[in-house]
Amino acid sequence: MSEDTVDRTGLFGLQKDGSPIVDAAVLADRFNLAPDLLMDHLRRGLVRSRVEVGTGADAGKRRLSVRIGNRIWVAIVSEDGCVLSEEMRFLRMTS
Repeated sequence: MSEDTVDRTGLFGLQKDGSPIVDAAVLADRFNLAPDLLMDHLRRGLVRSRVEVGTGADAGKRRLSVRIGNRIWVAIVSEDGCVLSEEMRFLRMTS
């Protein structure tokens, strides 16, 4: 997604420690999945995620990475939960 088309509204809630909370419908949309299928993937342990806290010039930002299969969605989120940038990456499958 280009910088010009990024939705800068607050798509995420924040926990008390500042970690983002992603609504299942929002995440399902990013992966082009039905919310029920995303929840099934979560229950089966097929969804991996990581939150990295920005330091220095990136203080106050979080990088959220979510992987399902060979797809990784990465979003940079501000302190107030607004998406600053996002992109979908595809891993090359090796044999």
